[in-house]
Amino acid sequence: MKDFDAWNELKKKIETGPTGEPFFPQAGEVWMCAVGRNIGFEQNGGGKNFSRPVLVIKKFNNQMFWSVPLSTKQKQYDFYHNFTDPDGMDVSVILAQMRLTSIKRFKRRIYEIPGDLLNEMKIRLREFLS
Repeated sequence: MKDFDAWNELKKKIETGPTGEPFFPQAGEVWMCAVGRNIGFEQNGGGKNFSRPVLVIKKFNNQMFWSVPLSTKQKQYDFYHNFTDPDGMDVSVILAQMRLTSIKRFKRRIYEIPGDLLNEMKIRLREFLS
């Protein structure tokens, strides 16, 4: 059984708590993000902070972003984009799970992907959406 109660308590703290030092994620950056405990096949966050890496696809302003979760499982589906991260790990972006994400969920920057790889992912995302 998924622990929704613990996630709900943390979510309340994230919403009302202090934001700390301001940071300004940019498209192409990978951040740890408190995505939470989700329903069905939606990607969950892990650990006590219910966090997982996400790729910022588009920045709307300093508060809202389109992001997609990353997974260490590479799959051959049209909604996965497999790549190797800067540490040499095989990862994938799950394009089908793009979502609007508040700055309050972002925890720390992990790395930035090269511009050509980001453009390739955006092309795949457009193809997937059409």
